[in-house]
Amino acid sequence: MAIIVNKEEKRKNIALSCRELLLKHGIDKLTISQIAQTAGVGKGTIYEYFENKEDIVFEIITTFIVEHEKKLEEISLADISTREKLFHFFYLLFENETAKKHLNIYKEFLAISLTHEAKEMLEFSEQCREKFIMILNRILEVGTTSGELNGEMQISASSLVLFGTGLVVDSRLTTCNVEQEIDRLLNIIVKERK
Repeated sequence: MAIIVNKEEKRKNIALSCRELLLKHGIDKLTISQIAQTAGVGKGTIYEYFENKEDIVFEIITTFIVEHEKKLEEISLADISTREKLFHFFYLLFENETAKKHLNIYKEFLAISLTHEAKEMLEFSEQCREKFIMILNRILEVGTTSGELNGEMQISASSLVLFGTGLVVDSRLTTCNVEQEIDRLLNIIVKERK
């Protein structure tokens, strides 16, 4: 009797088994041989489920982003001030060593997507941007309703997403202190407590 394999599930399982491998080696140094060995399959099997190494990396990064979005959702719903929500929203990628490893992989992914402009990567980036804007809009709405945000400011979730992207890009610079930059922004858009 033939074994029926759910191709999408098998694809995800291969990618998920290689998450730590990607974090350890990065995109550039990751090889198909390492992926096959870690996933416990032959190299030929890898090519049954993925077109190339970038396809596998894209699948892994997708899982990282989904987890990141869940954490952002939790932040947006937490019983904390709008300032704290916004701080955590932006600082999430920098808060610990695991987050910093994910950040490094994301930076490599950004570099690839900027230079290759693969249609799937651009569509994925657009979907992520829309989700981040939706979450930020929720935070901003609550902050505006509660009076925590500076009402004179025209605060755009889209602009805040651009700020976050800029933090990711500039965080590689020794002159960029991420926490200070986030605090500077929040000092402008969040009302001082009296």
